[in-house]
Amino acid sequence: MVNSCKVGKLHNLQQELVRKVTLLLYEVWSKVRLLQSSTDCTNWKDQLQSRPYEISEAIFRLTMDLDCPAHLEPDEVRKSFFGQTESDVEKFALMYWENSPYSYRKRQSDLEGDDVFTALHNAFDLRTPDAIVESFIRGLVSCPAIASDELNIDSFLDEVHDSLGAPVKYRQDVRVVRTRDQTSTGSGVEEHFFDDGMVFPDGTAFVEQCKDAIKNGFSIALRGMEFRSEKVAAIASALADLFGQPSVGANIYFSPPGSQGLARHYDDHCVLVWQLLGRKKWKMWPNTKSILPRLYEPFHSLDGLVDDSGGRVEVLHEGDIMYVPRGHVHEAHTDVDEGESEVNVSTNYSLHLTLAIEVEPPFEWEGFVHIALHCWLEEQELVRSPGSVQSKLEEQAPLFALLLHVAIRLLSDNDPTLRKACMVAAKLPSSETSHPSSLQNSQRSTFAEILNRIGRSNNLKEALRLIELAVKERNEEPFQWMSWLRHLPQQQHDGCRRIDFCDVLGPLEELLDMFSSDRERASADFADFKSRFCSRAVYDDACREFEALLVLYRTARTRYAKGMLALHGKHGLEAAEYL
Repeated sequence: MVNSCKVGKLHNLQQELVRKVTLLLYEVWSKVRLLQSSTDCTNWKDQLQSRPYEISEAIFRLTMDLDCPAHLEPDEVRKSFFGQTESDVEKFALMYWENSPYSYRKRQSDLEGDDVFTALHNAFDLRTPDAIVESFIRGLVSCPAIASDELNIDSFLDEVHDSLGAPVKYRQDVRVVRTRDQTSTGSGVEEHFFDDGMVFPDGTAFVEQCKDAIKNGFSIALRGMEFRSEKVAAIASALADLFGQPSVGANIYFSPPGSQGLARHYDDHCVLVWQLLGRKKWKMWPNTKSILPRLYEPFHSLDGLVDDSGGRVEVLHEGDIMYVPRGHVHEAHTDVDEGESEVNVSTNYSLHLTLAIEVEPPFEWEGFVHIALHCWLEEQELVRSPGSVQSKLEEQAPLFALLLHVAIRLLSDNDPTLRKACMVAAKLPSSETSHPSSLQNSQRSTFAEILNRIGRSNNLKEALRLIELAVKERNEEPFQWMSWLRHLPQQQHDGCRRIDFCDVLGPLEELLDMFSSDRERASADFADFKSRFCSRAVYDDACREFEALLVLYRTARTRYAKGMLALHGKHGLEAAEYL
């Protein structure tokens, strides 16, 4: 019955009743999973084959709207990462964010008073390497990916209903890897302990294999820690709020002495590294390209990007934090140079947490400008008198807006600012005062400068060529990036033209017809449309819509996180029997 309900109908259930029922379901599910992974009771396993996923889906559905007490205060998280004073995080945002690496060294006395570090440190059993592996590998389930612009949790559940709560999958959830054999470019070659796509139905055997891998020089990289640990989830949520982004991902890395896990690489997201145990040597190279890498786009070869003799070296000790901007090439080792320390190298295991601040397309500056264009167009519809007849230019406005969306996208391919994170929704301490902060002022100035660049740009021919080719080939792929615009509200009154951003070939074909019939006139009208947008777009209107969209994204991500935490025995289910 629970699984047949739409998500909204479960929201009104009494929370205490939900907790009790979910706890019972989790206990049943744990026993069924144990039975499935055993070598005995084959007949029972066959009879129960279709049941576990039904139980796990019910657990997920019941808990994704369940309130949970805050384990860590957001303000304490801010202090742990950026310092005690309120201005520290704003200084970081203005000086280092998406620009250059940053390190925050902590003394032992600092750690003793750091409740966030203590809570995170205590989440793992740090007595022995085997105990560490046990503490974060045992009892895992797979965390299937949810599409970046999927805001309907019902749709997600429809896709994964027969696999929710499945055993972990290699690469999707975990990597066990070491890097050896330096190449001519200085970077090493990754060697994986397991084959791609392997699943691990026997949790106990998987734990033992991971212990063996550590003994053989492999590192363990577990993804999705924000879905597996409430403490990590609280930290990730606080950082997402701080930077005004939908979510922050978290991975845990455990490495043996004298090893390198991942090969030299760069990321398409910014990373905060927190050293929890031991120490690790990092080497970083500046981003040689002016354009930041986009999330989800293919990675470029590192050939020629770094000078192996150069680079910045940082050794992180327990409690230290380091920031690595997206696009900066880096690698990390647990080996220690001779004379560098008196610490016994044989005991130099390393455990660190990475927090990935992924700037998704709607929340880059490019996304903010698309939102501003949408808001401005909607405002034009509102000011038109009800029942009045649209002029030809008013009828063309939605098509011109679509063309301008494409032109802005093309501009972002070469404009560094449009690729950067828009932080108008960042919840910095100073943003709560009545006076605009330096960061808030810089965001407003950035928007004005972007509008000036759009006004000066002249890429109409390039945009039309792209559209012509796509329409000719009936290929929507070049415009799939704009599908997230469907989440923005659109006027619904009679005579108002609506664009389906998931199916734009039809409107684009109309646009081409307009330019084919009178290219000179259409070009002039488009130039006028663009000029009016650039001179009249309202920053505050775009901010409100940006923040409303952010709430939708955050709500979907939070629901997913709560459901996955419950499947890991967290989110109020601590009393349940663990596997």
